[in-house]
Amino acid sequence: MPMSFAWTDSLFCFSRNDFMQYQSFPGVKGGSRSSEKLTALRLPSFAGKRFLDVGCNEGFFCGYAAFDGAEKVVGIDKSGTAIARARQRFPACEFLQQSWEKLPQGPFDVITLLSALHYADDQPALVDRLMERLADDGLLVLEVSIAPNPEDEWIRVERSIDERLFPTRRKLGSMLSDYAWKIIGHSVNQAGDPLQRYVVHVRKMKPYAYLLMGTPGSGKSTISRRLFKAAKVPVVSGDRIYLQVSQGKHEVSEGLRETVSEEFTTASIDKLTQRLFAGGFVDEVVALWGKQAGYRDFVLDSFVPPEHRPSVKEALVALGYYPVDITVDNMGKLVPSREAASRAAKYEQYLQDHAPDENERHIAISKMMDKRLTPHIRWHLDSPVEGQWIVDEQVLKVAGWVVGLGEYQQPLQIYIKTPKDYRLYTPEKQRKDVLNAVFGSADEAPEFWQQHPCGFNFTLDVGLLAEGFEIGAVLNEREIPLANVTMALAAGGRKPGLGERFIKRLSGSS
Repeated sequence: MPMSFAWTDSLFCFSRNDFMQYQSFPGVKGGSRSSEKLTALRLPSFAGKRFLDVGCNEGFFCGYAAFDGAEKVVGIDKSGTAIARARQRFPACEFLQQSWEKLPQGPFDVITLLSALHYADDQPALVDRLMERLADDGLLVLEVSIAPNPEDEWIRVERSIDERLFPTRRKLGSMLSDYAWKIIGHSVNQAGDPLQRYVVHVRKMKPYAYLLMGTPGSGKSTISRRLFKAAKVPVVSGDRIYLQVSQGKHEVSEGLRETVSEEFTTASIDKLTQRLFAGGFVDEVVALWGKQAGYRDFVLDSFVPPEHRPSVKEALVALGYYPVDITVDNMGKLVPSREAASRAAKYEQYLQDHAPDENERHIAISKMMDKRLTPHIRWHLDSPVEGQWIVDEQVLKVAGWVVGLGEYQQPLQIYIKTPKDYRLYTPEKQRKDVLNAVFGSADEAPEFWQQHPCGFNFTLDVGLLAEGFEIGAVLNEREIPLANVTMALAAGGRKPGLGERFIKRLSGSS
């Protein structure tokens, strides 16, 4: 399914000098509600784990993994600006400026790919490459949008910035058919999303060992016959295996054969099993079960003393099985939603309490529009945003939209004014998401705004922030100030002059 588009996002989204604020941090509002998304993802505990975030942006989720005790944290993103900010925010993590065409060597216990799969030229191939980097017991967390269609196909969806292919529910299933996967629930949508976002957990497929380990006479054999034989899932009977071992069959250790031969009777299976497991033969017995099943799905019909059942499960996991205990709750429970929300709240507080103090330079925005014009002019500055860090950018991305109502419904221009300069820009971008928000539906918007673009997008020399600049709209040759944008410093800092070394470096004059 080849695709080629000019507009991209996050991992492929912005060149080093064309970067909009995406992730949100305390004091920095981006396009994504990052803390709410953290809750929705239902991530497992990271204690001692290895984590890879593909399309990490400014490292919000990498920082969380480190905060939660991860042993190794790696984030990759194609944007140099995003990587520079991530490195400064979370110096304990490893950040690489590269695309997903070159993935770091694994294995990783947890991998995330959030709202980026639709940018891949071959989406199933990208999932396969990520699964190759996943540990055998690892978890791939996808955030994907699903198109509402009953067929097994890709649906081309028009967004405010481009068109992309999204899977239907059945297409998602066919794409992930080689893996164990589950749709966990809704993720957090962003303004203008045409489809609902979902969180999907994906694991490597393992052979299942369905464990019927109750006491003799508890109905294990009946359950195995009724539930599994019709489905042609092989049943491994512990009683039968012990009988065959006592008859000299199977390749086993002398100690195991001697113990079975001494104890085996059909009436004393429970005592024999107790002695075998207490004697340290758990791993050998479990390996014998797996060999009889051909190391594929099987049902175990065998008594196992309760105190030894955890050891049986561990031995099965070591053989590559996913043990399913039919008599008790399954392993690997999903993190409860309340616990996920609590973790996200603690991380948010941590970010507020441990904000790096070496980064003193950030953007401050003050609104200037006359309040009397509020009923007549709607506008928003998408980029830059209040609190946005300034690390090593050469240029500043300026983007947003302006919509006039009533008598102000007319062609307009955007102006940038500094003490030494004055520039005009003409909106060139259609914004259906804006029309939906302002008028309830793009189809119900005035014909003027259906035909005229309201969105603007351009770049400025970042050095203009030293003295600040005014951004506004020109209507009927009248200037309407919208906001003042300037550089601010953390508490205790002083505002730098235009000639200071930092600004010279950013503006490329040194």
